[in-house]
Amino acid sequence: MKLQIKEFAELTGVSVRTLHYYDEIGLLKPCYVDEQNSYRFYDDTSLGRMQEILFYRELDFPLKSICEILSSPDYDKQKALTAQKKLLILKKERLERIISAIDNAKESEAVMKALNNNDYETARKQYEAEAKE
Repeated sequence: MKLQIKEFAELTGVSVRTLHYYDEIGLLKPCYVDEQNSYRFYDDTSLGRMQEILFYRELDFPLKSICEILSSPDYDKQKALTAQKKLLILKKERLERIISAIDNAKESEAVMKALNNNDYETARKQYEAEAKE
């Protein structure tokens, strides 16, 4: 399977411009470049590498570090996937805590509004004035 750059970009969810940049910095080279029109083509191997890049990007790794990691002669894809999964689980748990904190903040705000309800205070003052009369 060979995909033109536009098809590959759509499949992977990155822009054509990003793919050009990845090629420029040596992070993801196309499997074939047509000499006549300079069209770039990507294959299954490219797709696998792109998936690895996207995993590292999701973990906020800089492109330079990703390039170094993937180019290392000691790179072990299975070990990397295991480590990435652990990191993604930790990131997910962190995001869940943040979401929970937001929900709690919303609830606290609602509680504060209920406690500081001006309608109650207005009614109380009105009742107080009526009671004095």
